[in-house]
Amino acid sequence: MSRRPRARPVHRHPAGAGVVAVFIVAVLVALTGCTGGGEPAPSGTESTAAPQPAAVVTTADGTARLADLPVSVGAATSPASTNQTDDVLIRVAPSRPGQRITGFGAALTHASAAVLDTLPAGRRGSLMRELFDPTGPVRLSVLRIPIGASDFVPDRAFTLDDRPPGVTDWNLDHFSTAPDRKTLQPLLRQALAVNPHLVVIASPWSPPAWLKTSGSLEGGQLLDEQRAYDTYADYFTRFIRDYQEAGIPITAVTVQNEPQLRTPDGYPGTDMPVAQEARLIETLGPALRKAELDTDILGYDHNWTLAPGDAATTPSGRDAEREYPSDLLGTAAAPWISGTAFHCYNGDASAQTYLAVRFPTRSIWVTECSGSHSPDADAATVFSDTLTWQATNLLIPALRNRATTVLTFNLALDPDGGPHVGGCDTCTGVVTIGSDGAITRNAEYYLLAHAGRYLQRGAVEVAADAPPGGPILPVAFRNPNGSGVVVAWNHDDQPHRLVLRVGARTVTIRVPAHALASVRWR
Repeated sequence: MSRRPRARPVHRHPAGAGVVAVFIVAVLVALTGCTGGGEPAPSGTESTAAPQPAAVVTTADGTARLADLPVSVGAATSPASTNQTDDVLIRVAPSRPGQRITGFGAALTHASAAVLDTLPAGRRGSLMRELFDPTGPVRLSVLRIPIGASDFVPDRAFTLDDRPPGVTDWNLDHFSTAPDRKTLQPLLRQALAVNPHLVVIASPWSPPAWLKTSGSLEGGQLLDEQRAYDTYADYFTRFIRDYQEAGIPITAVTVQNEPQLRTPDGYPGTDMPVAQEARLIETLGPALRKAELDTDILGYDHNWTLAPGDAATTPSGRDAEREYPSDLLGTAAAPWISGTAFHCYNGDASAQTYLAVRFPTRSIWVTECSGSHSPDADAATVFSDTLTWQATNLLIPALRNRATTVLTFNLALDPDGGPHVGGCDTCTGVVTIGSDGAITRNAEYYLLAHAGRYLQRGAVEVAADAPPGGPILPVAFRNPNGSGVVVAWNHDDQPHRLVLRVGARTVTIRVPAHALASVRWR
């Protein structure tokens, strides 16, 4: 992952004014199995029919966590519909159909897998059902995995074809996914057993060292010769085929995690300029087709905008490539690229719309956004700051700016934010698992549940017009079953009555201060 500030998450780059801090989601599924302030339990079986109006809320202070909110439905002409001083009126209409949702989730890194593996089998199975069951309280539906090691590994960094210094393996005779078979693949199969429609995407942090100019997993570029591109394309193809044979279909790959991070802090990383990424994709696309693999290729996989630190490390005389995503889609590799992947560590989500307007047939994914905190922050502060930042800058802005998928980062970490090699030592996961097996559900858990639990795959964004600069800004969707969806973050210090005007009706909830709310209606 890119370098992160050690300050509180609220010190990160803010999103544009058009993507303030409110997320409302109206959805199709019954909101069961959660009580205010308590830890959610897996919900029971729910009907796929459109549900009755319902709403839940999570507050930044943690006093309410997926807690039920009263919902009132009335006529839009009712005198009481919008006559209170704290009302915020949102008009919802299907006049501006947008992107279709793929899903929400996190990354199953080797560190996450190792931490989850410390749980007894029964408790681990229960947690996996809680996270991935399509009728459960969270409903994660997308997982990102590393191809080889990321910065979050329980031991040393590695790739799937490591050789001693000075030794090469152009035929990939030593290629093996064996490092993934102990914990990563079993957990993926467990998640797929819970949700057979789980989308799995994969990203490498580095090619094998013998394929790089540096001879190291840390830094350097892919060798710029055709046999290196051919061999690395074969590396991807073998990975996808091996996983497929292991019962784990790979829906999409990116060819390089954070290609503009040239100086990773003690963990695998690769400098991959646009020309090299394009050439690799031009080689990989036909290789996948020849192997009869229908895995998609996503381009870029880095920040909304070029980070100052990455710009500063641009070699003398080389273009900093500030328009990397659009430059890549302007190359001959474009026909092989189905979408663009973004991270959240610099810039804001308006970069997604900028790209989508220029390339409207390509999907937009947010594939990584980790929570982090200052080293001395207490648990309450970490929860509050993470929920606030990710609601304000990630979830709502990303969805308002064409994202089909939103992922945080690690699915699970230990209380020290690890295990990891280099990189971030104050990162947070969706859950934290202690050495005693205690499970803490972090802000990311609730943030993802507010979306994943209520937005179905295939939900279409629709218009949600709110007063500019107001305390609440919505994003709205219509689910495939016809139910309405709006999710909102109240960034104000005061509660507000949120009035959704939907045709001839109003749907009303009262949103506490600094709270994320999800409301659904038929």
